[in-house]
Amino acid sequence: DTNNQQSTATLNIQDESTDTTAKLSLDAVPSFPFGTVKTNTIFSGGTTESDLSGNNTVVVNDTRLSSVGWNLAVTNTTAFTNGNSKINGTITFKPLAFQFSDGAAEGWAWTNSTTSLDLPNSTSNQVATSTGAKKGTATSEIKHASLKFNGHDAIVPGSYTANLTWNLAAATTDSSTESE
Repeated sequence: DTNNQQSTATLNIQDESTDTTAKLSLDAVPSFPFGTVKTNTIFSGGTTESDLSGNNTVVVNDTRLSSVGWNLAVTNTTAFTNGNSKINGTITFKPLAFQFSDGAAEGWAWTNSTTSLDLPNSTSNQVATSTGAKKGTATSEIKHASLKFNGHDAIVPGSYTANLTWNLAAATTDSSTESE
């Protein structure tokens, strides 16, 4: 039959060891600008709020050729410091779902609907995970954060900064297993 013919379509997948685009990376983490706070708010264990815009996303890129997921943790947070003066608190926020450019990032999730980060804290606080089933670059936006004060030493006027270390790591087989 000369009216029907077969053709083929082919492609090659480059080995991960030579494909520099196949990677697991943390491309953006948020900043939390809380502005000017009254000392009474700190002394009374009060809360201050911040509407975040710009520099308010978590972006994870996972283009590895495996079904292994990932874990995102915040580790080694410091108190707010200005010289020898320290202020402790807890930052809380409700992140939006991870999104690929073409829709929801299935299997990519925040550990809790509200994330809480104690300042200071030397332990690892797992905040998000991926099952590894879906790959790509996904973004989660954080529109609002709160800071509740829960301790301080001698406070001086000026600017205070707390450091938060975000750590993205490939999941172990056990940590990425999820019941369906």
